[in-house]
Amino acid sequence: MKEIICGFGELLLRLTPQGHEELIVQSEVLEMGFAGAEANILANLSHWGHATQFITALPDNPIGKKGLMFLNQNGVGTTNIHMDQGRIGTYYIEHGYSIRGSDVTYDRKNSSFAGWNLSEKDWEKHLENKSHFVITGITPALSEMCKKSLLRGLKIAQKINCKVLFDMNFRRSLWSTKSAKKSFSQILPFVNILMGNINSVNDVFDAQIKSKNDFNALSKATEKSIDFASQLGDFEIIGMTIRQQINATENVLGGMLKQGNKKWSSLSIPIAIKDRLGGGDAFAAGILHGELSNWKMQKTLDFATSAFAVTQTLKGDINYLSSKEILSLSEGNIKGYIKR
Repeated sequence: MKEIICGFGELLLRLTPQGHEELIVQSEVLEMGFAGAEANILANLSHWGHATQFITALPDNPIGKKGLMFLNQNGVGTTNIHMDQGRIGTYYIEHGYSIRGSDVTYDRKNSSFAGWNLSEKDWEKHLENKSHFVITGITPALSEMCKKSLLRGLKIAQKINCKVLFDMNFRRSLWSTKSAKKSFSQILPFVNILMGNINSVNDVFDAQIKSKNDFNALSKATEKSIDFASQLGDFEIIGMTIRQQINATENVLGGMLKQGNKKWSSLSIPIAIKDRLGGGDAFAAGILHGELSNWKMQKTLDFATSAFAVTQTLKGDINYLSSKEILSLSEGNIKGYIKR
């Protein structure tokens, strides 16, 4: 039976100045799109041939219907989406350039998703015949309802042996480190595959792992972060991204994996960033893609790191490259030669 991967999270309306690197105060036109960490992961996996289902709530209005179209166009299943008379969460992006960083402004309080309450019976239906359950640290930050619904879902996932991938995305604009630590500590006992980075363990768990802005130093700090995270639960796989920031436009990216007592380090990839968002989601999707493809861990990590890097050279949060194209990048074909 083919694996079916489901995810639980909020699909957001994404608005950004039409002049890609403009500030909102400069712009007369905002481009509309859709994104969300869990939806991004599922969309990437769908593009690489996996069956996916998104569990979310959207308003039953033209914007919600446009969101459904976006998911369907990216191959994400929408039969488990609840439609109501609420509103869609929105975020505004001002893309960084050179010495000016990117900036995100949220408008997502009291959204359809934040007020959606799922019972154990709901979860039994939504998780039936699913192999993996994708969640992030953003969802429990949105409301008490989201937090409780997520915990109910995790209990059902554990009961039916559905593996859980948890990305420790921490959004300080949504909640405090104290609240995040309490919530993450409730989630981690259910997690099989853990994703994160140095910042997530430092910010939420006060790991106090220091590093210089140098790729080798960041790699060593990431190894310490993985060792720290290993003490937080019984995980099959831990994956972390590495990011050396030269400035908002120039980064050097990498990744690291741990399975059992063994660690793997990826190639390092220098990039010029087009769109800062969605990279970590592509990395998480890449790890899951490698696991489901029964690849060796080094191949999985290099694929995930290449997906992480190339996503940020594309406009939007989704990686539209095929698995074959990303594998080529992971084998070192990163010079950008023209194909004829």
